[in-house]
Amino acid sequence: MKKLEILKVSFILRSDKKNTGSSPVMMQLYLSGRRAYIGTGHKVNYDEWDSNFGRVKGSSKKVSTINLHLDTMKMDVLQIFHTMKANQEDITVDEIRNRLMGNDEVSKKHTITISELCELHNQQYEGLVGIEIGKITFNRYKLYKGRILDFLVYKYQVSDIQIDQIKYSFAMEYEIYLKSIVKLHQNTLVKFMQYLSRVLDYGVKYDYLVKNVLSSYKAHTKETKKEYLTAEELQRIVEKEITIPRLSEVRDCFVFCCYTGYAYKDTSLLCSDHLVTGINGKKWIYTSRQKNDNVSNVPLLQPALNIIEKYKEHPVCVSKNRLLPMKSNQRLNTYLKELADICGITKPLTTHIARHTFATTVLLTNGVSLEATSKMLGHKSIKTTQIYGKIVESRVGAEMDQLSEKLFSPKNEDSKKAQ
Repeated sequence: MKKLEILKVSFILRSDKKNTGSSPVMMQLYLSGRRAYIGTGHKVNYDEWDSNFGRVKGSSKKVSTINLHLDTMKMDVLQIFHTMKANQEDITVDEIRNRLMGNDEVSKKHTITISELCELHNQQYEGLVGIEIGKITFNRYKLYKGRILDFLVYKYQVSDIQIDQIKYSFAMEYEIYLKSIVKLHQNTLVKFMQYLSRVLDYGVKYDYLVKNVLSSYKAHTKETKKEYLTAEELQRIVEKEITIPRLSEVRDCFVFCCYTGYAYKDTSLLCSDHLVTGINGKKWIYTSRQKNDNVSNVPLLQPALNIIEKYKEHPVCVSKNRLLPMKSNQRLNTYLKELADICGITKPLTTHIARHTFATTVLLTNGVSLEATSKMLGHKSIKTTQIYGKIVESRVGAEMDQLSEKLFSPKNEDSKKAQ
């Protein structure tokens, strides 16, 4: 390969359109004494253009959108340039322009669309449901695919695109769409982005693509606050006198989750077959999580045993062979709000908060190891469980601060001297 100069990328206005009011913004590529020009699809007036920086002046939403698009086009060009350089290909500005526009011979070989590639990826994983992935995870794959197609309609007014048209800028614009239009939480957004990257990896693996253009893309998760009940709050719910049958049942199901750590779906499917005698001679629940099929075996504490015994002859439990008379998820959440009100709990009562309560208030605070907690929660990695360890540490620190204030505050020191 010939010696390469540095590729220079800049943006200019077409001078021959100066007298027409607005002029097209052009991308200029310069390499080895040769130039090539690419239309950006934008037009601006000369007095709005900053020729020194190659950007539109101002800070309006329209201006920011244009400048962001120019930045993403530049990144796409540089990525094409560095990929060709890494592959020791002959590089010309014309070839870079063709690849950006999808007119090169490499791009023409790939006729599969993003929708078709997602479907091929999903079909492969459908055969792994119950083996490597759970049914819930697979159903999310279909949701992820649908969201990509929604984005294409929203952003480009098309129902599908060829996979060779997906550039690095596509990921940036898709992320903005998920944040601003779909309004996803950052950690949920990351899962949508990871799916897109996995689909492109699949395309590389099966020779539909030369390279995953999103391989260097990173979307960062945010550490979320996990709400849980204190021992006092949990006891308040347990001891509350409730005369309404539906709320009494919901309270018992919620307390059961607080003492076993099972999520709503797992709890609703528990039956007598899951009750076994463990190696310690005590009653256990042996099951796997619906979410990821990980083993989640839990020795039953007395409150949980009492609840199972209470509903042994309940009509719903008998007819459906279930341990508990669980309501639908929607009704359960509605009734839990009522339960929180009558018990004076300001935290949002959900089966998730029950699971977090099991991990923190019931297990870790009482000395159960992180490893044992991870096993009972059915976590694939102990790293997932470590967040609960941090919660407990902060709680211990807060309680020690209170103790220090109680024992060593100036007021208490004066009291000791007076004695």
